[in-house]
Amino acid sequence: MKKLVLILLLFYNSFLHSERFSDTYYPQYPSGELRLNYYYDRTGKWVKFSDWIPRKKKRYEPMFFEDFYFLYGLSLGYNVTEIKENLYYLYMALNSKFRHPRDAICKIHTEEEYHKYRLLMFMEVNLMIMRMYLRLGSLYDKRHLFFHDLDVADDLEVSFLIARTYYNESLKYWENAKRYAFEASRYFFTLDLGNIETHRYQIVNQDLDFERIIKRHLNRIETKLELVAEFLDSEKRPRPVKEKMLKDILEMYDKDFTFEPLDEPVLNPDWKEKPLFNESEEF
Repeated sequence: MKKLVLILLLFYNSFLHSERFSDTYYPQYPSGELRLNYYYDRTGKWVKFSDWIPRKKKRYEPMFFEDFYFLYGLSLGYNVTEIKENLYYLYMALNSKFRHPRDAICKIHTEEEYHKYRLLMFMEVNLMIMRMYLRLGSLYDKRHLFFHDLDVADDLEVSFLIARTYYNESLKYWENAKRYAFEASRYFFTLDLGNIETHRYQIVNQDLDFERIIKRHLNRIETKLELVAEFLDSEKRPRPVKEKMLKDILEMYDKDFTFEPLDEPVLNPDWKEKPLFNESEEF
């Protein structure tokens, strides 16, 4: 009996002093106060995670002409939204001041070089805006007009009018680009702006003439508008097919359709709901 009691005491003593959740990496429980803002050597092996998080988010805020110019970027597959986004950057560039000459895109040594640099940049941005409007016009234009395309003549007329507006707008920026190119040609030296200097040379020597291209687009679209207008005048405006389509769309909004968003909400009696606010005099 004494031996059994002794064995039980030994097992109980070993159980009290044993580590129930032993951990080889943390053999002891941590004790003391955790200080997060202590000073330590940041060149050492261990670095706090908070040092990798900036206290202030560094956002790129464009301010100068060159900043907005570098934001321009159009992918090969573009849509109307991407074109208008790039148009916004180019418009902001035209309305912003230039960087200091030491931070320009190319090396500037004299005031004459800085003046020509600004003229060339204005010329290039106006050329880019002109191309943006031509791209917008091409999205609403139609290269070939076939007889079966007149099934949607109502929509084609609106689309062609939008394209003509964009083409006329591009012509204004071509005139601005040409004016800046001739002003920059008064200086008989070149800057380290390879493609931009090439565009200036081509404009001055009439190797690059977008006026002819834009007017050709305008003449073609005027011909298409005349054909579409002649067809619509013979079919009456709106066309019977278009009128039926509009009627079908209007009939969708009947009593069984969803309510107008600005109307007062009406409870469905089949749901047996109670109003949120009781209109009785007790409340």
